[in-house]
Formats: sequence, structure tokens, C-alpha cells
Amino acid sequence: MTTLLAHITIKPGCEAEFERIMAFMVESTLSVEDGVVRYEYFKGQKPNFYYCLLSFRDKWAFYDHQNSDHHEGVDFSAVIESISLEYLDPVEGANPLAKTIDAPLEPHHSDAMIEASKRYPLAIADWWLPRR
Repeated sequence: MTTLLAHITIKPGCEAEFERIMAFMVESTLSVEDGVVRYEYFKGQKPNFYYCLLSFRDKWAFYDHQNSDHHEGVDFSAVIESISLEYLDPVEGANPLAKTIDAPLEPHHSDAMIEASKRYPLAIADWWLPRR
């Protein structure tokens, strides 16, 4: 499984357009992608700040999401000032999701998967390892 939290800062005045785009993204993602476990957006306490909680069957399903026509067809730069992705791992017994796993690239993976693995490298924090 792969779970991450996106930290998103929106350009001032773009909140309504961002929320419209994200409603489209959620509807499109949930209707056509079979590897999605969770895909949810939240407003943060700081102005123009949002979060997205994403969880996928594996990192390849996440990369498929990033490469999807509905994801690639949106001009996110028009509304997003900055975004950072933070990979998450569940606390055993306190979260129903499975551990985030960094599966290796294999010869059968497409060029799109290889490029996605470079653009969105999965990071397993060292301090998680003894807690797994």
C-alpha cells in the first residue's frame, strides 16, 4: 500500500476554483481508478492551505493516478502555489490501512512508471523501521 498526505498552498483568490477542480478530481478518480483506497481533501486552518489524504493499493496505483488522463488534463499551476508530498505509515492497531511499501521497479514497468518513480519517489522514514 502507499499512503501520503499532500500539503497544498493555493494562490490567493483561487480557493473556489481549486475546490471545483478537486471535486472533479475526486469524482473522476473514484469512478475510473480501481487502485484507490482513500482520496480526500481538507481545508487547513491557515488561509489558502489544504491537505489531501491519498491511499492506494500500491505505489504503482499511485503512479497510475498521477499519469491518468484526468490528472494530466488539469492545469494545477493556475491555482496551486506550492505542494509537498509526505508519505505516511499507519500506526499498528490505530489505523486500518496497510504499511506503505516501496516496491522496486521491474523490467515490465513502462516508461511512464519509471518517470513517475523519479518524479514522486516513495520515501520510507528510517525511524519507522523498528516500529513496523
